[in-house]
Amino acid sequence: MAEAVSAFAPKVQVSSNGLEATLTFKIPDGKNDVPKFTVQQLLGFLSNANVTFGIDQEAVARLAESPVYGRPIVVAEGTAQVQGTPGYFEYCFETQFNHKPTIRPDGTADYMSIKTIETVKEGDVIAIYHPAVQGARGMSVRGQVLEPKPVRDLPPLIGRGFERSNDNLTYTAKLDGKIEVNQGKINVSPVHEVSGDVGIETGNIKFNGDVIVHGGVHDGAIIDAAGNVIIHGLIEDCDIRAGKDLFLLSGVKGNEKTVISCKGDITAQFVEYAVITCAGNISADYFFKSKISCEGRIELTGNNASIIGGFVSAVQGIEANDIGNSFGTITNVAVGVDDERLAEFDILAKKIEAISSNVAKIKKGIEEFDRLGEQRGINFKEDPRRMQLLRVRIRDEAIVQEEKKRLAQMKEVIVSGKDATIKVFRRVYAGSNITVDNHHVSINDNHERVEISKSEEGVRLTRLVEQAASN
Repeated sequence: MAEAVSAFAPKVQVSSNGLEATLTFKIPDGKNDVPKFTVQQLLGFLSNANVTFGIDQEAVARLAESPVYGRPIVVAEGTAQVQGTPGYFEYCFETQFNHKPTIRPDGTADYMSIKTIETVKEGDVIAIYHPAVQGARGMSVRGQVLEPKPVRDLPPLIGRGFERSNDNLTYTAKLDGKIEVNQGKINVSPVHEVSGDVGIETGNIKFNGDVIVHGGVHDGAIIDAAGNVIIHGLIEDCDIRAGKDLFLLSGVKGNEKTVISCKGDITAQFVEYAVITCAGNISADYFFKSKISCEGRIELTGNNASIIGGFVSAVQGIEANDIGNSFGTITNVAVGVDDERLAEFDILAKKIEAISSNVAKIKKGIEEFDRLGEQRGINFKEDPRRMQLLRVRIRDEAIVQEEKKRLAQMKEVIVSGKDATIKVFRRVYAGSNITVDNHHVSINDNHERVEISKSEEGVRLTRLVEQAASN
């Protein structure tokens, strides 16, 4: 009888997470009598499998009264641990912006829809801290304590232009200005804001921060900002210098007198008759008879998305619908790294080498003074000749350090220009002159939907097949 009981003993299974135990009765074979098990026997099977916690006594009793064969029946359930919530900051301002214009249903680009920066007023709540909430222990069906993962609080926010409450939970702005998060730091910095136009009435603007102009800029005015520059109105006959990004939301009518320099990215509705130098990327609707030099990429969007006349270059590549026009307007477009940029890199490298060599000679001269001083028992440290050498060494070492930074930046730009191409989604017109690195070609016939790149033979035009036109 004991052997029969053993042969038909239900199988005890415990889930991998330890939170559930089941009993499975073997299906009768029809040849042997199937023994019935008492509640105590079933509990004994569970005990032998170390199942001691969360046992469903009613379920066990039902199985003792009416066994279920061939499928597992849950007879014990543990208590899952409750995971805690780590501390986190809730920012009360936008931290990410899409600097691309919204494309209207008719295909035109809405540059006024671009949000450029987030501003706050003194006393505004800018962040709320939610402290960590520790979890709760659980218990497996085998009586093992299930520990939740530990969670931690975050250190207080750091930065400038704000203050926090005594409990470190609420952060408020101390001044009116621009707010941004950069590498985990919050900075609230002053913004120079002009409600109307910048011109003769306002004078020039030089500001160590961001500048927002709600009108236009004209009359030969100069804006020189260390941060971002946002101009909502039209730009005419002026000089704009931005230390970060530049947003020209109503475009540029340069009249061949406007010069723009930007160390970040430029977003412009359009550019006509202007000279632009940009260290980042440029996004615009169209360029007309302008001289534009860009160390990043140029992307022209909207219905026009064209380059007509002038000279436009971008190290990392250009995308446009059209280059040139049906009137045969001479249009010069270049991508990649030209010989002039490579020569500039070599000249700077040689300059650094020459100054470094001179610094090494100066160091030897100073060492010679010190050696003679030791031999003769004389202190030459205050000797005017040694002092002059020391001054020159400090000056030249600083120059080398700065020039090495510039050389590294130039190298980055050169590397980024590898394999640059021009993608034209509608037409390259006759009269266009194309340059890729140091290879040139003049376009004598119209070409539709092409990608222009460099090959061993020179400039190559490849038909765009799979890519859809931008509009």
